[in-house]
Amino acid sequence: MSKKMMLLALAVVSAAFFALPAIASAEEIHLEPGNGEAFEVTGPGGELRAESEPTITCEKTDGKGNFDVGSSTTGTTELDFTGCHTTIFGFTAKCRSEGSALDNTIATKGTFHLITTETTAKTFVPAILVTPVTTKIVCAGISSVTVTGNVIGTITSPKCGESSKTVGLSFTATGTKQDHIVYTGKEYDLKAYTGSETTNEKTAALVGTATNTTTNAQKLNCT
Repeated sequence: MSKKMMLLALAVVSAAFFALPAIASAEEIHLEPGNGEAFEVTGPGGELRAESEPTITCEKTDGKGNFDVGSSTTGTTELDFTGCHTTIFGFTAKCRSEGSALDNTIATKGTFHLITTETTAKTFVPAILVTPVTTKIVCAGISSVTVTGNVIGTITSPKCGESSKTVGLSFTATGTKQDHIVYTGKEYDLKAYTGSETTNEKTAALVGTATNTTTNAQKLNCT
């Protein structure tokens, strides 16, 4: 190979290297400074889908949360899904979490972890891993489903390296299977079981969007 051809090849390799995305592998990411920062959660609601179960649809999402003190990656959150209902035998039935004061509100809480997750294109995108407490949902006082496990959603805004007071989240699924379930090579899936059938857990999925709003701008650090 001539010296000129070798230099050209090196230039092509270098350009390809620097064209790689900032996120190259599964890892923790950060919203900085975090460190106890509180946020409000709002959204248009969404769907809870479980294999062989009627879909539960909610009209609105509200909630709050905060980062752990000293952390820009982990924290806790509390959510209320309101206007929740499903269809049973052709009739619309209101759904509520066990113990909820309202007959159409699903209340839950849990922890979150900011991560990257792999897409079908084998690239990594910023995401959030939510681990809710086990939540029992009762519809029309007769049908119950218990939700447990984990759910991963992607961070749609801001972009890596940018700062904002709002963080956009998106939870998508194909049927009852969450589109994003892998972190560090391990699957984190949402599960559901009917009644007391704890040994018969089936895959479940959360579909919807939400926006987290903080008082102070936070920078999304994906490296």
